[in-house]
Amino acid sequence: MSVVDLQVNRNLLCPNFDGYKLSFDPVPVLRQSLDGFALKRDPHANQYSLLHTELFAKHNLLFSDPWARHQCYYINVSHELVLCSYNEADGQPRPQRTVYQIPRWDHGDGQNVVGDYNYTLRFVSEKLAVLCDGVLTYMLLDTGDRERAATWQLLTRSPVTPNGDQRGFVLHDARLDVLQERKQISLAAAHIERRREEFATQLTWSRWSWQQAGAEAEAGTAASWTYELCQPSLATKGSVYYCAFEPRAQSLIVCSNGDLQTPQQHEAAREAAAAQAAEDAVPPYDWQQTPQDLSLRFTLPADAKRDDLRIESTSTRLLVEYKDQLLLDGALFAPVDEQLTNWTLEAAGNELQLQLQLSKTEEKQWPSLLAEQELPAEPLPIPNLEDPIEDCDLPLEASDTDIKMVRFNLAQGCITHTIFLGAMPPLFATTLRPGFPAAFATRHDVDGAIWLQQFQPSRPDEWNVRHEGQLNAFGYVVASKEQRKFVDCCPQLDYAVICESYRHVFIYKPHNEAAGGLRNRNGPQIVIGKQHLVTLPDDVGEVLGLVTAPKVIIIFTQHAMLYLQV
Repeated sequence: MSVVDLQVNRNLLCPNFDGYKLSFDPVPVLRQSLDGFALKRDPHANQYSLLHTELFAKHNLLFSDPWARHQCYYINVSHELVLCSYNEADGQPRPQRTVYQIPRWDHGDGQNVVGDYNYTLRFVSEKLAVLCDGVLTYMLLDTGDRERAATWQLLTRSPVTPNGDQRGFVLHDARLDVLQERKQISLAAAHIERRREEFATQLTWSRWSWQQAGAEAEAGTAASWTYELCQPSLATKGSVYYCAFEPRAQSLIVCSNGDLQTPQQHEAAREAAAAQAAEDAVPPYDWQQTPQDLSLRFTLPADAKRDDLRIESTSTRLLVEYKDQLLLDGALFAPVDEQLTNWTLEAAGNELQLQLQLSKTEEKQWPSLLAEQELPAEPLPIPNLEDPIEDCDLPLEASDTDIKMVRFNLAQGCITHTIFLGAMPPLFATTLRPGFPAAFATRHDVDGAIWLQQFQPSRPDEWNVRHEGQLNAFGYVVASKEQRKFVDCCPQLDYAVICESYRHVFIYKPHNEAAGGLRNRNGPQIVIGKQHLVTLPDDVGEVLGLVTAPKVIIIFTQHAMLYLQV
């Protein structure tokens, strides 16, 4: 496994950046009514894990078109796919239009149940899109020329898993590649499953294939597409912060705070953990009893001596130590006669055995050698409840595993490359250019660094990421917004946006030409960014989705579509 370092391009850094200045310039907000109420599914009562909370709360219900940035889509309660578009020429939104009526015949009983996942839409080319219904099914759609708002057609549909034993999927990534005149659409979907006492995110890797013959149309007929599972499943106990295919989809890139494992690796790890737990549970002694006496036997090395032993016995407690190793220490289930306690050291083959004899003060059978011990109450983190709790009063919560971004190669069936991100997850993921894998942002000092996968088909065993851009001081800004729901940036990196669930939208423009030539004393001219604070109307409800485009931010709420002209 190769370790990949994030190498920063110094030419993209701005050492003279001096923070953001709050601007009082108004941000025009255009409001448009929805074509039907927005469809938003909520978790079931038994979906109470952190993974479920993140999946439902952070799901973006407004789907961006990378090939037409000013167009986006949402789904209403009538299961209609509705197009929203912004006319950059006149600065006004176009009327909304239904482009596809989603069939619902394969939702099990024909109805959605509480706990079903939300719809996910991913565009793979100028004329193809993949829709996951959040329940059981993928749909491949022919969108036609989306710039002309054509009506969409269903090409094929397939269950996410052939046996249909799992319900609820969210599509993380879909990618179209043409390999030797064969079209291939790779799909990566996530499902949260319960494994005994814990929950885990299971990733299903599958694909559609269509063999092109002669001068056939770009998209085949329904019979031309074949569906298959590439990898039965990959699972992680942690959150999935990033999941995208590399070009040609021979590898899947996943960022998580848990280890990514195949089913075989998970089963081997579970068996090893169970064996270790069973080994730890076996005490280093065995004991027998009669109604009058107790007999304990400890196995010691052959070179053990009497001086290496420390034995302390009272009427209610017994301690046995060999050198610095504690063999037994605890309160006995019932009192014994300490005057009659004796021990011997005898040879037993290649080992020595320490035998202890204890006499009970009361004739009866003991259910256990030691009494059940109650754990002492943990002390309060502060002296008393009258004093206010400060951050320094509470212990730091340490993570068992660091956050890693790994490259899982399908042909090799294992992880080939790893990027260690420490304890800080990616700030966000976004699509910068159509057809390219999603970019991701990490915190670099106080900045936000944008990274894009770098893949060379001539050298498939090599993989790296390239520093694509820098958002000045944005890492520090994101850390300060604890109520954030969506974080994104413009494809040209002209601005970044943080949106809360209700009311507030923060817009940051790193490059402010109106800095007025300010400079530090005896220093170079400084760069000052511009910050806008937009307060949304009270009656629009919860923010359900967000899309960024040049000069406009489109926000999808429960009761309206908002266009912020930036």
